[in-house]
Amino acid sequence: MRTRGRSPVKRRFSHRGKRFRQSPQSSSGRYVTSRLPKGRARSIALDATLRAAAGSRPHDFLSYGYIRVTTADIREKMRVQPTAAAILFLLDASGSMGANRRMVLTKGIILSLLNDAYHKKDQVALLTFRAAQTELLLPFTRSTLVAKRQLRGLAVGGKTPLGLGLKESLILLKRQRMKDSQLRTLLVVVSDGKGNVALEYDDPYDEAMTYARLVREEDIESIFIDTEEDPCSFGYGPQIARAMEARYLTAEHIRQRGVIELPL
Repeated sequence: MRTRGRSPVKRRFSHRGKRFRQSPQSSSGRYVTSRLPKGRARSIALDATLRAAAGSRPHDFLSYGYIRVTTADIREKMRVQPTAAAILFLLDASGSMGANRRMVLTKGIILSLLNDAYHKKDQVALLTFRAAQTELLLPFTRSTLVAKRQLRGLAVGGKTPLGLGLKESLILLKRQRMKDSQLRTLLVVVSDGKGNVALEYDDPYDEAMTYARLVREEDIESIFIDTEEDPCSFGYGPQIARAMEARYLTAEHIRQRGVIELPL
């Protein structure tokens, strides 16, 4: 028996805290390894430098009582620093998503991903698309409580402007990245892929594919969660995912496995 209010996706995540990036450019952060410098060394790793010198000339110390260090022996420190991630959830709220079972599963997946993002201290935003418009239910924030409330009361209906949703997602993520050039960006699309209205192109599929390719070109990491239940349907989820170079998952597969985790 399922407990009332519990997400249909089990919350088995690897909560390892903040993500980290390696960099030789900063003097702050934890020193974890060393490397040959590319140009002038920013921060010399004395231990690694001495090991390199001793390994190159093992007889120097025995013969002369010292280790001779040359330019070729110099190693620089590689440090790790916490890195933030901006995650935009793009949710299809069109009429084709209106089946009760599908929306219950979809909301469960999003809620579980929001929990994952919260534990990793990410910024999250929630954007929906339906009819001929998008709606930013939640601007980027580290608090997921508002997102959860908005999600539970989400209105569903109308056509599916998938291309418009992808376009607005690009604008939001690029704007967020301009505030912090080190920010990692992730777009999570949850849709059945049945784009059936275009605002800038003659064909909804062409519009969606155009903006999907731009997601890839802007180096935005992405996941496409396909909620389509009918394998014979005209949903274009797999094609959109390939154009974005997104990780492709089906909602049913997630339900069966009960495990999903943000890859950043």
